[in-house]
Amino acid sequence: MKRSFETDSNIVLQKPRNDQSIGIIATDEPMQNDTATGITWTDLRLHALESNKIDDRVQCLLLIARHIPLLNIKQQKDIIELLIHRLEKEIDHDTKAMLILLIEKCSRFPNINAFTVLQYLLKELQTESTKIKWHVYSCIGSILKNRQISIEQHILTLFEHLTLDLSNSHHKVRSISISLLSLLPFVLDQDAIDKPVMMTQMEIQKIISNYARDSDPRVRKSALDSLVQMHLRGCPLDLAIYNLSVSSLRDDYEEVRMGGLNLMGVLSSLYPEHRMKLAHEEVEETTRLIDDAFNKVCDLVNDSAITVRTKACVMMASYQHVGSDTLNQTFSKQIMSHLKRKIPRYKMQQKKYANHAALPIAEGDIDVQSNEFHLLDSGACGSFIHGLEDEFQEVRNAAIDSICELSMYNEQLTKKAVEFLVDMFNDDIDKIRLNAIQSLRKIGTRCTLEFDEEQLEIAVGALEDSDPLARHATHDLFTVVRLTHESSLNTLLESLDANMKRYPIDVLSIYRCLCHIGKRHEDYVEDLVPSLLKLDKRYLPKEPNVEDQMYTAYVILIVNACVTNPKMLHTLPKYIFRHFAYFKSKYPDCIPDLRKLYKYADIKLEGDVDCLPMTFSASAKKLVAADAESYMAATTDMLRVIKSQVERNELGTALLTLEVAIRNFKYITSLKPVLAGKSELAQLYLHCYEFVIKIKQSHSSPTYSSTAQMTAASLLRYSYTMQHTFLGLSKETLQAAMYIRIMANMVWMFGVLKQMPISKNSSFSIKNMLLAFHQRVVLIQKEIDQDGNIQISEELNDLKQNLLSASESPTSSKISRLHSFITTFLPLDIYLSNPVKRTTAEITQPLPNPDKPYKFTFQFPVKIHIEAEIFNSSDTNNLAIEFILPDQSSSIFWPAPGSFKQTTPYCYKLSTDIQLTLSPWTEPGVVVIRVVQSFEPDLPGLDEYIMKYPNFSSLSNSLNSGTKMPISSSVISEHLKYRLSPTI
Repeated sequence: MKRSFETDSNIVLQKPRNDQSIGIIATDEPMQNDTATGITWTDLRLHALESNKIDDRVQCLLLIARHIPLLNIKQQKDIIELLIHRLEKEIDHDTKAMLILLIEKCSRFPNINAFTVLQYLLKELQTESTKIKWHVYSCIGSILKNRQISIEQHILTLFEHLTLDLSNSHHKVRSISISLLSLLPFVLDQDAIDKPVMMTQMEIQKIISNYARDSDPRVRKSALDSLVQMHLRGCPLDLAIYNLSVSSLRDDYEEVRMGGLNLMGVLSSLYPEHRMKLAHEEVEETTRLIDDAFNKVCDLVNDSAITVRTKACVMMASYQHVGSDTLNQTFSKQIMSHLKRKIPRYKMQQKKYANHAALPIAEGDIDVQSNEFHLLDSGACGSFIHGLEDEFQEVRNAAIDSICELSMYNEQLTKKAVEFLVDMFNDDIDKIRLNAIQSLRKIGTRCTLEFDEEQLEIAVGALEDSDPLARHATHDLFTVVRLTHESSLNTLLESLDANMKRYPIDVLSIYRCLCHIGKRHEDYVEDLVPSLLKLDKRYLPKEPNVEDQMYTAYVILIVNACVTNPKMLHTLPKYIFRHFAYFKSKYPDCIPDLRKLYKYADIKLEGDVDCLPMTFSASAKKLVAADAESYMAATTDMLRVIKSQVERNELGTALLTLEVAIRNFKYITSLKPVLAGKSELAQLYLHCYEFVIKIKQSHSSPTYSSTAQMTAASLLRYSYTMQHTFLGLSKETLQAAMYIRIMANMVWMFGVLKQMPISKNSSFSIKNMLLAFHQRVVLIQKEIDQDGNIQISEELNDLKQNLLSASESPTSSKISRLHSFITTFLPLDIYLSNPVKRTTAEITQPLPNPDKPYKFTFQFPVKIHIEAEIFNSSDTNNLAIEFILPDQSSSIFWPAPGSFKQTTPYCYKLSTDIQLTLSPWTEPGVVVIRVVQSFEPDLPGLDEYIMKYPNFSSLSNSLNSGTKMPISSSVISEHLKYRLSPTI
């Protein structure tokens, strides 16, 4: 019985009967985790498959390809049956190839019977079309790799087709046949089928190896890759294939040489200790296969193709177990004596008289025939030198990586590695320089590096690099270096001093570096102490300034040298012990444990130098933490005390309590930094409370109108800061922040009304203010009603009615009724039980430059590099950089999302360049740089005007997009003053 596709347009297509001799193509039984919703059949235009026009059929197949991921189980079954039915009838080769590609995609569906699909595909191998054969073999290979099926009945048929097509005239058919042939032994292993003799793994290897010498390079490449894939699937490769990989390295085509490298890497890892005879007939000597393979790989460092040279340099790193003699030769372009062999004299005589007659030598000539030969090819000598001198950075980079890797396993290479890697510090490419520095540092973690004066001079040159990564990597490098000359330590200290002056941001990195330098050079430091501390036996020592950066560096160097040479402590002036304790508290990572150090050196401090930093036991630390928590709870209770005092109208007493609470919260921040977020939130809330109390005290005084608008601006800023710059706020705290804005709006409105002159337009302006206020109340009430705060909701309903009534006819009585809201207003309570964190930023670049202004030409934009650390930010899309120019105009720039690199959860590192267009100046000026977080205010435009009162007109924002719409934002960083100086 025939079935049909029924569509919304009543199109009926005949579906094929399943060939009962082959089997069911697919099932439509429901499956778990199937989320596809299906498509409408009319979207596919399936009737076009029966069209006589090829273009119509192709367009239909393209539509099917786009909708395959959307098909449900039933539609998958129908489509695969339709495609196979069409495959048997299609006569156009290109269209047939498209059908096979679609069948390959559909065969991955779990409800498709892959074995049945495979049977239909085997029928298509009877074709003479090269294109069809290639697509059929590719589809079969995909099915065998992705689906576990039993093909015992058809394995011989497939094998016969493959062996027959190995002689096909087209290279693509031969290549795909080889790849598929290498897969057959593993398919049989899965089914636990007794393999015929000709399909064992070794026999397949022999067949494939023969085609590694095919006339077409693409076939040779396919054969080599197939052998490697057999190894990756668990097949032990035959040792005889090694000669095949060696010959492939001399192929004319680079892709074949790349395949040969991969195969040689596999074989050298399988048979590293196999002894093989040298390729010279004159001596009977053997070498390890891994050594011979390494020599062959080294020879390709001189290859003509950059990809081969890069691959060879990369592969050299995997030969960690090569003999030391061979490894040392890679750093010398001359053959070393231990890699030369003398040819026996009798061998020379046999070779000389092989033709039963001596070759005549012309008069005046001499016989220059050498009686020695080399164990290495000429290209293998100095292979690392060739790699480091290559014109392409990819090759140089790979050579550096391999030198580093081999030096980690062979300490005898370290000295030569240092010599050549230090030279790479002068490379033109910054990535190469950085890789060389980091590689040397990595080598130094295994064994101490030694730098002579010349190498140190090259290394300290990297401290002048503009890239902070290179400078910090150089600092890390010096932590694993031992200088060979005492005078070199002075050179290093002078270079680090210059580094600190030129790049002050590197100070902490330099201090950490000096810790390790002191421990490795205690003998040099002991002799330098008098000059470093400017000590003279003829005079009493003068105590230096502890804020001097270079003196700090010297102290860190000396105290760490005392760790390995405690006797130095007895020669130091007394004042330095106080400095040790001071720097221990300031730079704890750079100063060792002083108590252990003094105990080991048997030193007892007395009098004014007994100033060791206080230490606490674990139990004492717990007590301090408990005290901080109890102190926080007591201070939080003061918020309720302030509220009750305001309710009793004890406003003066409430202000005194409020000042004490703010001071306590500041102290809690220093006592336990983890509570800083809660403390700062509480301080903002208390500042809002302070403004509310002062408004209640002065709302009836004559001076109220002069301060009302400024007070409202502060309340509005604090409210938005509380809501948008803290993470982890409770819903009650969010409501309290929004509720404060109603008070701010009321204060602002009456401040404006008291200063508004009487005119015809007064009623119009008052009505607009009342309507805007009403809109704010509606927005805030919508947020509060979601949490069911009935009391506040009723108060807001009354306020809305009064605002609407006043906006219709603003009489004195109605305005007075609104004014009563100020006298009865009380801020809502906040809750500090949540772990609150504040969003902050720290600008690290550029640095303040009060004494050295940055010079610019006003005709061109000023490029300023900005770096900042962002903490506790949930959305970096709201972060921007704001510039306030000397004329008090401001410009806001939005960094691209890629400029933010996440360091820890909710913390980011910002690095971006900003082009700042400036108007002509005549004198040096200061530009204020700060990080801001933007937000959407309740009433855009009005709120921006209120928050920036009275400077709104001068603070015109200039966005990157060129729009002039003001941006509402809260400052989350300290102001950085950057001095600019115009030049003509």
